[in-house]
Amino acid sequence: MPVESFSDLLTLRRFVEVAHHIPGRLRLRFSNKLIASLSQGKLKQLDAYCHPEGYLRRYQINSETGSIVLEYDAAAIRPQILNQLFGSDGEQAQQALAQLASILEPSH
Repeated sequence: MPVESFSDLLTLRRFVEVAHHIPGRLRLRFSNKLIASLSQGKLKQLDAYCHPEGYLRRYQINSETGSIVLEYDAAAIRPQILNQLFGSDGEQAQQALAQLASILEPSH
């Protein structure tokens, strides 16, 4: 799957900031606009990548606290990739997205 298939993550980064990050667990704080923009289809797309034994283990959205928690395999996905993806530098975010896409969808 090409990087463009993960472009929703670049859109998402406009609405979130990293609240807390330890290797394997990332908490993002989001604005109220994010809830309005999330569709069930986009969540199903994320569901397709989340598996207890996979690189992305699970995610949880808590609308009361305004946060998303993403649990992932820190040995496979370096924490720095996610920090760059959700950081303020757009160019670094693009590079991080390409790295993440190559991990989640390696070419065969």
